[in-house]
Amino acid sequence: MRMASALLSNTVLTLLLAFSPLAHAGDAESAFIAAEAGDYTSATAQWNSLAQAGNPEAQFNLGLMYHSGLGGSMNEHEAVSWYEKAAQNGYPRAQEFLAVAYREGWFGLTRDLKKADYWLDQLELVR
Repeated sequence: MRMASALLSNTVLTLLLAFSPLAHAGDAESAFIAAEAGDYTSATAQWNSLAQAGNPEAQFNLGLMYHSGLGGSMNEHEAVSWYEKAAQNGYPRAQEFLAVAYREGWFGLTRDLKKADYWLDQLELVR
């Protein structure tokens, strides 16, 4: 169980660092530093504040935290809600996550090819 938890933590941290620009300002930088140090509770709280204010990168990162259960309880429904907010705000990684999730039926979502295609189309608009 510890091995699975450590693997999940490393995977989420890798996603956070890989999908986000290296330079962050203010609270976002503090959230990344906290996550990198393993302080997921603090990172989640900081991203939550930014996400509530409409920051799409923070919305996506908060979704990752709910998805993995780092910094709180795992909640796929809440994760998808934040992915959708980030995607609606034009965040490409969230659009990509949702396109694949709807195509494959991941994250507790019902497989829906129309929604998958919608998010792929939105992704093309921002590229």
